[in-house]
Amino acid sequence: MAENPDIAIYTLVAGFLGGLGLFLLGMTLMTEGLKLAGGKALQHILGTWTRTRARALGSGMAVTALVQSSSAVTVATIGFANAGLLTLGQAVWVIFGSNVGTTMTGWLVALVGLDIRIEAFSLPAIGVGALLYLFARGSRGKNLGLALAGFGLLFFGIEVLRNAFMGLSATVDLGALAKPGVTGLVIMVALGALLTVLMQSSSASMAMALTAAMSGALPLEAAAAGVIGANLGTTIKAMLVVIGATANARRVAAAHVLFNTLTALVALIILPWFLGAIAWIWGATGEAPAPAMLLALFHTGFNLLGVALMIPLAPIMIRWLQKRFRTPEEDAARPRYLDRSSAGVPDLALGALILEIDRLGDMGHRMAREALAEHPPAETSLAMQKSAVERLVETIGEFSARISTGHLPETISEGITEAMRVARYHRDVATLAYDIGCLRRLRERHALPAIAAQRRQWQELAVRALDLARLEPGDPQRDDAAEAVAQVEQEYARLKQALLREGTSGSIPIPEMERQLRIISMARRLVTQSDKARRYEDHLHSQVGQSKPDREAPPEQAG
Repeated sequence: MAENPDIAIYTLVAGFLGGLGLFLLGMTLMTEGLKLAGGKALQHILGTWTRTRARALGSGMAVTALVQSSSAVTVATIGFANAGLLTLGQAVWVIFGSNVGTTMTGWLVALVGLDIRIEAFSLPAIGVGALLYLFARGSRGKNLGLALAGFGLLFFGIEVLRNAFMGLSATVDLGALAKPGVTGLVIMVALGALLTVLMQSSSASMAMALTAAMSGALPLEAAAAGVIGANLGTTIKAMLVVIGATANARRVAAAHVLFNTLTALVALIILPWFLGAIAWIWGATGEAPAPAMLLALFHTGFNLLGVALMIPLAPIMIRWLQKRFRTPEEDAARPRYLDRSSAGVPDLALGALILEIDRLGDMGHRMAREALAEHPPAETSLAMQKSAVERLVETIGEFSARISTGHLPETISEGITEAMRVARYHRDVATLAYDIGCLRRLRERHALPAIAAQRRQWQELAVRALDLARLEPGDPQRDDAAEAVAQVEQEYARLKQALLREGTSGSIPIPEMERQLRIISMARRLVTQSDKARRYEDHLHSQVGQSKPDREAPPEQAG
């Protein structure tokens, strides 16, 4: 009796959806279980085992093979780069390694799912894993049980998928999708990438391609093109993760996209010859390779080829990426006046050094104004500016050391020494501004007494002294800077006394009193360091006789 066509179609669709669902559920459970059972192993490996290029590559491969999720490793790597725990050079090699590590899924399918009945180990794995999850006492045991159950479900899903594809190939010619020539391969690449994006799992797309090839539903070349597409589709999640992230995180995601795109293009171009070479090498063993084994070898092979191509290309790519996605703070950290050509001429070198240090002073001044504004600054704002100041000070120090190596006239040598003293004062201003901002964000929820008005008036005096210190030499108002500093000192003593009185009388809590005393103490030192920089700058300019470039007017005080 002929089978009802509607029932046959339903059986095929149900088998396909059920197998895919089992695979995805198993992959999710196995990945989550392994990540949780490992505790902080992922963070430890990525954070400490990536000192060299080879170790970063090996770490990416090992962790991805362990947790069976290149997306998890990619997202973690981007997160570490975002937090500054990994450099761009370290992160990109972890990403390259994760692409090789994710090929382990194909090997699991090829080695385990071919010659033995999957039910013989998948069903016991599900049962043992479930028992561990239900009855294990520690969280590690429960998570290992979850991973084991997921492992069993994953391969049970592969078996269901394979049966569905075998039934589908008997009724529908899937090979018709794979048109001959380049057009058909491009269609399969696009289909593999689309499935990866929709299912958020390249492993699922890879398993579908392997099972379709194993059942004969797809030609080998078409399935291989689908594997390339699955590899390419993993870049979508990386691009989504870095929305709103730091510039370094966006560079890591761009490296991921560039690597996968280059690898996919090369693999697609050499696809027929690559598969033929693998079959020929395998044929030397005297037995014909199974389609799944060929595809697993192909998947690993073209990712390793991509890594080999990146050995000479990665330094060029990293340098190119470092010039992209730049933030204003990173641009500020780059020297504007220092270069190798001026370093060889002492007079020019000192002039360039003075101009760069003056720009450093403007950066510290902006931070100081922001720290003493009416409302506390945002957490990331001063942190990023402080990082830019520190990098610029480091560059200034290296430039000074370079020009000081030879025999210099005494006036030039003294000028360099004095210039570096000014740079340190500006760095102190930036550091104090950052610390003040951090303390001001810790404001406790207490109703402050009338002393708040006195504190605000004192902050305005401090800002005025800072502004006067940054006026151009020769400006008539600059002569008022010393008087402004003296006024800040005088009012500081009164404000400190008032805060101590309010704290000891119980008008404000002692911790709040201590916090405000620390703030005004650091703000007072901020003003004195800025004034010291002014006095040394005046002396330096009188010796060199150099005028400063025009600078932007200082921003208005917030509030």
